[in-house]
Amino acid sequence: MNFILKIKCTSNNTILTLTNSKLKTLITVSTGKVGFKGAKRSTFIAAERAATEIAKYIGKFKKPYNFILSYNGIGRGKRAILKGLKKRRINIKKIVNNTHVPHNGCRPSKKRRL
Repeated sequence: MNFILKIKCTSNNTILTLTNSKLKTLITVSTGKVGFKGAKRSTFIAAERAATEIAKYIGKFKKPYNFILSYNGIGRGKRAILKGLKKRRINIKKIVNNTHVPHNGCRPSKKRRL
């Protein structure tokens, strides 16, 4: 059985959601829930602490399961989450990046009239 760990890294917060293979949410942890407030929520230390918090929950499972990481966003905590999960010896099967990339960028401004 595979579990999916969805990670949303924004510029202000990092949210981790653990779901089973049928996409039923088991636990949600954010950096604010771990104890960081304000600008400290966007740091990599807060993201690592949130990853270790979710790894404690994963440690309650009896069998060794495979986990799929699904990243979304441009925040700073992506590598720190991976580091926090590796410390707790979580078996990561696959890493997927679902960050949206603009095709052509923003529309240019109009030419200046004189």
